[in-house]
Amino acid sequence: MENAWSRVANAIEVLVVLALSQYSAKLAIAAASLAGVTLPDMPVLRHTYLGFVFILILLLWVKLRGDTFASFGLIPFKARYLFFGLALAVGAIVLDSAVRSVSTPLIVSWTGADPHLDAKTFAEVKGNVALFAMLLPSIWLFAAFGEEVLYRGYLLTRFTQIIGEGRSAVALAIGGQAFLFGLAHAYQGPVGMVPIAIGAILSGTVSVAWGRNLWVVMITHGLVDTLGFTMLYLGIPLS
Repeated sequence: MENAWSRVANAIEVLVVLALSQYSAKLAIAAASLAGVTLPDMPVLRHTYLGFVFILILLLWVKLRGDTFASFGLIPFKARYLFFGLALAVGAIVLDSAVRSVSTPLIVSWTGADPHLDAKTFAEVKGNVALFAMLLPSIWLFAAFGEEVLYRGYLLTRFTQIIGEGRSAVALAIGGQAFLFGLAHAYQGPVGMVPIAIGAILSGTVSVAWGRNLWVVMITHGLVDTLGFTMLYLGIPLS
């Protein structure tokens, strides 16, 4: 019975976290406005930093609940993770290119979606050295750290605690966090969401296979995004 109640409590917590991850920034902006305070609006990333603050609060919450950071993938860092992160980044880029070569023409033909929506979304980065310099550390903090902690760390761990630790359950948990990660990138349209979700399956699988190690996938995430924004800055087509 205790295990059943624990699963229910975790499921409720996950629903609350998912809701807050989507609306915490809007709630913070509204609360600040009521207090007569205007929160800064970053170029391109807008109020993404508020989502990062939410991740920090989430980490504090799980710590207060009695969980360890290691149980969510934040284990002691080792230098060799840099090499494995780089190797995985190469694999992730190859996988993304292969998936897009197949999925993009199909999605465009089925839905009429804009295949270059992601590039248009970040068009102002091209040739803007000040903006590019501001984005680089933001990529590593908000995306590489923040998104990996939320999806491959918190959600993947909680999903397995809710549905079980068997192979099928873990596979379902990996798929679930990947689906939600794809949805979180809806601003890139279906052309971007599909390969991003598939990439999240790779990241989730690696983090589980490594014993819930987030460092490797964080490094991979940061390197892939850094390459992507560098290409945008240089005006090189992403696909």
